[in-house]
Amino acid sequence: MPIHVLSNSLASRIAAGEVIERPASVVKELVENSLDAAATRIDITVEGGGLRLIRVVDNGSGIPRDEISLAFERFATSKIDEDSDLDDIKSMGFRGEALPSIASVAHVEAVSRQPDAEAGAKFEIRFGEAQPASPAGAPVGTSMSVEHLFRNVPARLKFTSSPTGESTRIHEVISGLALARPEVAFSLTIDGKSRLSTPGNGDPREVIAALYGRDVASAMIPLAPDDSSPFRASGLVSSPSTSRGNRRYITLAVNGRLVQNRRISFAIEQAYHGYLPERRFPIAVVYIEAPFEDIDVNVHPAKAEVRFLREQLIFGLVQQTVRAALAEMAPVHRVAPHPGQNQQGSPNEQAGTVGERRLFEEAAWPTANGATATANGTDSTAQNGENEAAPHQNTYRDVLPVLRVIGQSQDTYIIAEGPDGLYLIDQHAAHERVLYERVTKQFADHAAEVQPLLEPETIELSPPHFTELVAHADDLAAAGFTTEPFGDRAVLLRAVPSMLATSGRSGREALIGLLDGVAEGRQTGWWAERMLATIACHSAIRAGRTVKTDEARALIRQLEECEQPRTCPHGRPTMVHLTTGTLEREFGRR
Repeated sequence: MPIHVLSNSLASRIAAGEVIERPASVVKELVENSLDAAATRIDITVEGGGLRLIRVVDNGSGIPRDEISLAFERFATSKIDEDSDLDDIKSMGFRGEALPSIASVAHVEAVSRQPDAEAGAKFEIRFGEAQPASPAGAPVGTSMSVEHLFRNVPARLKFTSSPTGESTRIHEVISGLALARPEVAFSLTIDGKSRLSTPGNGDPREVIAALYGRDVASAMIPLAPDDSSPFRASGLVSSPSTSRGNRRYITLAVNGRLVQNRRISFAIEQAYHGYLPERRFPIAVVYIEAPFEDIDVNVHPAKAEVRFLREQLIFGLVQQTVRAALAEMAPVHRVAPHPGQNQQGSPNEQAGTVGERRLFEEAAWPTANGATATANGTDSTAQNGENEAAPHQNTYRDVLPVLRVIGQSQDTYIIAEGPDGLYLIDQHAAHERVLYERVTKQFADHAAEVQPLLEPETIELSPPHFTELVAHADDLAAAGFTTEPFGDRAVLLRAVPSMLATSGRSGREALIGLLDGVAEGRQTGWWAERMLATIACHSAIRAGRTVKTDEARALIRQLEECEQPRTCPHGRPTMVHLTTGTLEREFGRR
């Protein structure tokens, strides 16, 4: 076949394949045009999964009558010109490809009127064949109707999913745009039924309520941005007690643009490290503000992704902002809270000041190295069978309520009474948190407590285990594992962390169990954290052991002093709360 120039019709349909992947792509492009027109209300109607009809109506600035047909020419746009800086784009769209691409694969009708115009204009284009524009009565704003999408492109049509599947994707797109732009009122009607309606009052919590329900919205934790910086992260994130099984509930908006960025989404996930179990993800709506010249929006045909000039700065900003909000406001996990009840609890449910706390009698808790630790975290020695505890010196962080131990259930859960109900503390998870923070500090200070083995153990490792050990030999040594090569895939284990030495596990079992438990961390960048969490887990008191009241009290006091006492290092809650209100309702007292 000789070289030749493609016809405009064929070139447009090929271009449409880049911009218009499916009906949801059409909806996104049309809604973004409405946003660029400063619309405060956008109504979307969909039929047949968007293949039969997509209609987007807005109250924006409209299109001039003499320009409405020009808007459907390739590379025609009002958003940039020859003097524009492509590194400083503030609009949602700018390439001038969306409308001509849509018009080449559908029957499109546009009706628009500007605020100062006496009449509007109507323009039709059927699969690339345009009709002359004509006057039309219309309200201020623009209405775009797209019918019979992909009817002239059978190959594209057969790759679309069912109408229900396509409608679901459209709902996801509008949900994301509504979260990204809460100041705009959105409505979505699918096959005659209202599927989404937002007030457009600028409050993202109201949009979350419309999408996920009032209970979720009321429990969302606000982010506190640094207003003095040109780089800001604001929005709302879910309490650790509310999570989902996939990442689809993480929404990112950069300077008002709904975007995807895997690295920044991962920053949010990392902020929840230790708050959520593995493979559980938060609900998050994060608004990132940055200088426009720091963002490249021209990296994806559908403008779905952005690139940051200083991505590491944005990563750290988002991670630290979310982490700070969780550390300050994440509540103790509640059991069956009353609908609408404040998930963060009343001030009495949160920790009081030092003066308000009752100081329980000091009691010793056996530590992993065989010594005893009092409730204030200092070591004491046994004299005449009694533990002499030093006076309490620490200032408590306002994170946990005052708790009084009243018993143990199933040799697993410590039962405590608080100012507003009962608390069940998982003794293993709580001790694991205490030990994790202790071993983490030792690791950071290069002061690991090591127990030499009386007889070094020769351990034959599998290839994956040996690879992990070699790759992270320095971290293992810093944590207390002293090893040396002993053959092709064997090592000689000479010492282990003191915590593990008193846990009853053999050195072989501890090391292999550790390598099993942290292998996945190499892929996520959390290898050291997983290693320390595994050491704490293997060293902590197990479920099924009877715990004396004094021991339980000491454990709770140590838990109070932790930086993150509400969850174990793997994200499981250390305690659950049965509120007084819940108990009264269950017993018919309320």
